[in-house]
Amino acid sequence: MELPERLSARFEGSFAYKTVKDRLPTILVSVIDTLHKEKEKLAEKYPVQGTTQLKEVVSRLSKLRYEMMTNKPLNYLDDELPDASIWNDYLCQLSKSGDTPSWFRSHWLYVECLMYRQIVSSLKQSQILADFDPFFESKKKSYLTSLEAIHTVIGYLTSKTSSPPTDVLDRKMLLREFLELSLWGNRCDLSISAGRDNSQTANPLKQVGQLDELILADDFNNLWDYLRSLRAKTKTGAKVRIDIILDNAGFELLSDLCLAEILLTLGCATEIVFHMKAYPWFVSDTTEEDVQFCVSQLLQSELLAEKTLGSCWANRINEGVFVFKKDLFWTLPHDFAAMRSVRPKLYSSLARSNLLIFKGDLNYRKLVGDRQWPRQATSFCESLLQFNPAPLLSLRTLKCDVCVGLSAATVAKLDKENKDWMTNGQYAVIQYTQTVLPLELPDPTVTGVKGSVVINPLATAVID
Repeated sequence: MELPERLSARFEGSFAYKTVKDRLPTILVSVIDTLHKEKEKLAEKYPVQGTTQLKEVVSRLSKLRYEMMTNKPLNYLDDELPDASIWNDYLCQLSKSGDTPSWFRSHWLYVECLMYRQIVSSLKQSQILADFDPFFESKKKSYLTSLEAIHTVIGYLTSKTSSPPTDVLDRKMLLREFLELSLWGNRCDLSISAGRDNSQTANPLKQVGQLDELILADDFNNLWDYLRSLRAKTKTGAKVRIDIILDNAGFELLSDLCLAEILLTLGCATEIVFHMKAYPWFVSDTTEEDVQFCVSQLLQSELLAEKTLGSCWANRINEGVFVFKKDLFWTLPHDFAAMRSVRPKLYSSLARSNLLIFKGDLNYRKLVGDRQWPRQATSFCESLLQFNPAPLLSLRTLKCDVCVGLSAATVAKLDKENKDWMTNGQYAVIQYTQTVLPLELPDPTVTGVKGSVVINPLATAVID
């Protein structure tokens, strides 16, 4: 099968072009400004090295911004992090294709990921700033400005988990509500707003149901039938694992944790595995520090329902019912279809799950290869290019111009009514496939990423 072209900034006027031209340089300016705000603190704590190392990092980022805006050739990474060789191999292979890889000529998914990896590289080469997350304060602010919505959701969750429904239709409705809360929580994406506040201020419970007409593909009924079969398994004492590949921190992370709680309450799972980013990524993507912050905020809350829920989740973490993992594959530029060869151990792990839930836009782009698929002529399963380790669900609000599995009538209607419908975050998809391909892993000696680690977000130690 001949694959469609990848999205790229070389298509002038496209969303990718506008992103590389405007949004990515703006994010770099925001990172530089954040570092400048740390100047006095660093000078006080590290009188000799603080200011010097800060200037070096800022200089590297300013150079990166200049090279991006002037479409300079892409550079190899010069750090010693365990994934650097994979990034450099990727660039080497692109260089063999003919065109010199550059910010506006290479495919969008790669160059956007590369910018964030270059930010990480700049910080990691500073002894003082190696573990600094330049996006943490904006993620923290997004959470704190969403407190009213968080109070509302947790209050509702508490009322439902304290007295779970027994009727099958009521259980289905409850799952649908929290699935939609998680879905629409994906609107809170700071990379799309270039770091500007994009928190959840509206009452999220009022959005549930009211926004159904904005869900362009909805496989919920098929998903529900499968989850009922998982519930039947847990009733026999069998273990059932569901994996959630996280997207944004803040309100979205909170809504994902609430969805996980409902899946446990309804007996659809006995273990939930959450996959985070190993590096600060795409401004608001969830890291270990963000999980720690979320749970600690609940534990410190003056509201009994939130304190109780925080204690419940802390216990679930300690007991291994909630498991948090980070793997460097999630911050590589590869499509997920490449996971079998690049990171076979991760693929094998996902194959042991009963359901994979991929959150958000970046995960969707990697699922479908960030290609210009025909929107109404390509099924969701086909676009995965045989990435089918387990039954798979995507919950995503549309924030880039790639989408599959839509009806021709839907596409025609939206193209006529709203030219920005694929990028404005107003529409969403719930797409599910139960297709699972036989697990035939490649030679495990293939070069991959070292170190998938399991962490306890409430502890300081990382458990290998």
